[in-house]
Amino acid sequence: MKRNILTAGVFCCLLAGGAQAEVVVVAHAKSDIAAVDANVLKDLFLGKTAKVGGLAVRAVNLPDSSALKMEFDEKVVGKDPGKMKAYWSNRIFTGQGKPLDQVENEAAMLEWLGNNKDGIGYMSAGAVNNKVKVLLTIP
Repeated sequence: MKRNILTAGVFCCLLAGGAQAEVVVVAHAKSDIAAVDANVLKDLFLGKTAKVGGLAVRAVNLPDSSALKMEFDEKVVGKDPGKMKAYWSNRIFTGQGKPLDQVENEAAMLEWLGNNKDGIGYMSAGAVNNKVKVLLTIP
């Protein structure tokens, strides 16, 4: 019985891992940014810079509870949700930064980026439309 439960658990974990959506970094469709380096992206989403390739940008996040945000933060920034929350709490408390803009979901991300030529964000590859262009695919 224990073996069947363990086998089922391993199978579910493999399915969950394979179900993750491909994450892409996106900007306004007519943005002057052609691509973004992973290190610059990390600094951008940690609030350490507001420029990509010398151009001023505004990074936008999904809510902390978003699975896509958690995946993005772990893969790009290298922090789990608890560490990200602590990081931003410290930056805000010490006056070193303010939270990034935030939207409710991917549909709102598309709308926000479509209205902000200087915006940069992320979403699942399947959500991309003609309002944005892909700058980087996160493996």
